[in-house]
Order: sequence, then structure tokens, then C-alpha cells
Amino acid sequence: MINQTEASSQAFQNKTATAMLSLASVSATVVLASITHAADYGHRAFIAGLIVIALLWGMNLLYRRTGKKILLAFYGLLSAWVIIGFGLVNGFWNHGMKVFLYYLHNGALPPFLAKLFLTPQIGSFFIESAGILTFVLSMFAAYHGFKFMKEGR
Repeated sequence: MINQTEASSQAFQNKTATAMLSLASVSATVVLASITHAADYGHRAFIAGLIVIALLWGMNLLYRRTGKKILLAFYGLLSAWVIIGFGLVNGFWNHGMKVFLYYLHNGALPPFLAKLFLTPQIGSFFIESAGILTFVLSMFAAYHGFKFMKEGR
């Protein structure tokens, strides 16, 4: 009987750890995306980021307390939006690929390539690094989010 209780406790701790890793990685992705967007939108980018993080935390916490699958589904959708929108489109494409192509073409994007990006000019080292790091963190968020969604079914 004791082994069953210990196994149940261990399973609960694993689910909690997975939930927290998912939440931490997707929240870090939002923070970095807010930094990159602050160059264009100012403090409003941080306000929007805080709202997204609060929604993620609320859905995660309520799901772990109630076990309602609808909360897990909404958490997964919002996380997917962050991963795809901020991680892949903004981080990988608009920062990572743009910097790569910029330096591949000796510091200037050809006009046909400049049309492929939201902003064709290169930002500061800090902004571009934060954008690329957004992509890297979004991959951690995708991994841990997938694990959390899989355990939550």
C-alpha cells in the first residue's frame, strides 16, 4: 500500500514539474518577445506581454486545481500561438533568418529578400539577440508544452 502512495505522489510531482517547466518556458518566450516588440511599440508591448503571461498562469493554475480539460485546451492554444507567432515567425524568421541573410549578403539585404521580412532593417545587437533567443526558448516551450498536454489527457 505504501508503494502505491509513493508512486501516486511521484506521478503528481512529475505532472507539477512538467506544468511549471511549460509555464516557465512559455512565459520567458513572451518576456523576450515583449523586449523585441518594445523597440516598435514601447511600454505597450510589456503590458500586452503581462496580460498573456497572466492568462497562461491563470489557465495553468486553474487546470491543475480543477482538472477541467477546457482549461488545458485553452492553455495549449495560447501556448501554441506564442510558440508559432513569437517563436517561429518573429524569433526564427524575422530575427534569425534576417540576420543570417543580412551577413550572408555582406551587410545588405537584396531588395527581393527585404520584402520577405516584417522590418527589413537590422536592429541593435541586443534586440536581434533577444529575437533569436525568443526562438530558442520557444522550442523549449514547445517541448515542455507538448509533454504537459500529453500528461494532461
